Amino acid sequence: MDSKIKLLRYFDRVQGILDGEFLPPIVADVDLVNGLCNLNCEWCCQRGSQETKKTTFMPMDTIKKMGLFCKKWGVKSWRIAGDSEPTLNPNIHYLFRSGHEHGISMGLITNGVLLDKVKDLHLLSWLGVSLDAATAKTWSQLKGSPEKNFYRIIDNIKRIHDSIPGLEVSIKFIRWSDEIHLGRKELSPNLTAKHKKKPTPGRQKDNYADAEMLPQFAKELGCKYILRDAFPKDTARQYRFEVCRGTPLYATFGADHKFYLCCDVRTGYILTDDYTKNDWHELYDLWGSQKHKDLIASINPKKCKFCSKEWLNTIIENIILDGKYSNEYQVNFI
Repeated sequence: MDSKIKLLRYFDRVQGILDGEFLPPIVADVDLVNGLCNLNCEWCCQRGSQETKKTTFMPMDTIKKMGLFCKKWGVKSWRIAGDSEPTLNPNIHYLFRSGHEHGISMGLITNGVLLDKVKDLHLLSWLGVSLDAATAKTWSQLKGSPEKNFYRIIDNIKRIHDSIPGLEVSIKFIRWSDEIHLGRKELSPNLTAKHKKKPTPGRQKDNYADAEMLPQFAKELGCKYILRDAFPKDTARQYRFEVCRGTPLYATFGADHKFYLCCDVRTGYILTDDYTKNDWHELYDLWGSQKHKDLIASINPKKCKFCSKEWLNTIIENIILDGKYSNEYQVNFI
């Protein structure tokens, strides 16, 4: 279902943002790993975070306590993904158990290579596999990994489909072109060549042909697919909002214990350096505080290379409120 429709269910949260009285976030991004990935995707929007952070794994004690804390706070769901590959944390199944025990709905986004090593996948509501290709050659060139790992992922999807029939499995596909969309040149921070991940020699410049094969490819695997375009190079100039208001609907728990205001920027906008401080009461005091509001106010969307909450900020500013671009949306007709 389109997330824009789901927003109606949580209008109290939106109203809280407008009133300056923030209610608990609906969704929490839980990062089991920071600063490490086993692939090298050309369009990875978390590249800047990966290449600047030291490798960190969420501690076991934090994993086990995350479910109870989020239940008490009022968080409804977890998106387990992060700036890195979550299945690299061998304790990932303990997070599934922590969430399940406390009634948290959970979804996992993974590149799928290590899914054969992960236990307790049946506790998830959904599983998204970021495949981004329908052939081993394209996958290998755009992911910087041997073709054999593509087939490993496909085998993992088939096995999960057969063994956990109630789990919603989707192939996630980002349609990308080196000419049109943001890539490593734009998304890598200003580091020396020594620190940057190198592109695959002779790599393809896009995955458009594979995108055409996606519907049939997913059908043959017996799963859904989610196709969207990568962020254009001029994304920031296309924004139809001037103020960032959407972040209080989300939480981002870093593996490094930092609480990030926005899942798109894990290199700044930090609400606290340790969300477990004071026996996990640190966030209760900071959420909706003046510090929190000032941090949100410091966000200048024009300086954001991309925004995964673009649709949300656009709706709040131009549909719910009267904004600069409201007239473009025929708001008086429903």
